Amino acid sequence: MVYNLNPHDNFRLFLTMENNPKVPTTLLRSSHVLVFEPPSGIKAALVRSYAGAVSPQRTDRDPVERKRLHFIVSWFNAVVQERLRYTPIGWSKYYEFNESDQRCTLDCIDEWIDCMGTGRSNIDPEKIPWDALRTLISESIFGGKIDNEFDNKILQSLVDQFFTAESYNDGFKLFESSVGGSDVCLSIPEEKNHAGFVQWIKGIEITETPAWSGLPNNVEKLVREKQAISLVADIKKIQGTGDDLVAEKGKESKDEGQSAWLT
Repeated sequence: MVYNLNPHDNFRLFLTMENNPKVPTTLLRSSHVLVFEPPSGIKAALVRSYAGAVSPQRTDRDPVERKRLHFIVSWFNAVVQERLRYTPIGWSKYYEFNESDQRCTLDCIDEWIDCMGTGRSNIDPEKIPWDALRTLISESIFGGKIDNEFDNKILQSLVDQFFTAESYNDGFKLFESSVGGSDVCLSIPEEKNHAGFVQWIKGIEITETPAWSGLPNNVEKLVREKQAISLVADIKKIQGTGDDLVAEKGKESKDEGQSAWLT
């Protein structure tokens, strides 16, 4: 379509897309490619949530229980996203979790909270429809993208951990310390408004570990080893010394020998 146009000299085409092997290499070679990779980590994900989906206009409304529930959704979404980085340990495969899942969950929560707390500044956390919320998240919003029984159990355990009336108790832990108990655990902050939550998130100074996502700390080492092996394999392919290339050349030689024999 572009080549059939008669564009202005200053014509520019902006494309946004996911990384995909089906994208034509000719298109990439003729373009200025900018790759945006958001910083990894739960803290970075929380910052993005409170800069986008969880806005002050959305979360600073009564009843006040809404604010903590919005934070729980943001933390849960960050954990789900962060575990993707540890595939196939965090999840057995890569799933297309995205911001729309978080927004859909927030929409459902706001609708329920608005119905329960019309004209009220507080509601009883025990009266929040936790069973319906857990079912919606684990079976439809997030769980609808999962096609593995093992991953379904992981998601269900995370949903049961965070979406419960006990999350409104003082000192409710966001994660359990890893083996050895060396990690400093975080608890849900007792903030009263959006600005307070943002300040608390940006004030996190302890080093983030896989335990924040419910994983053992040695999983980081395994991921880095996997990345290193993949990098070495790619370098070998570029240099023409990769095992796959050697095997392919060997197969070609074998095919040529069979062809010569038949001739």
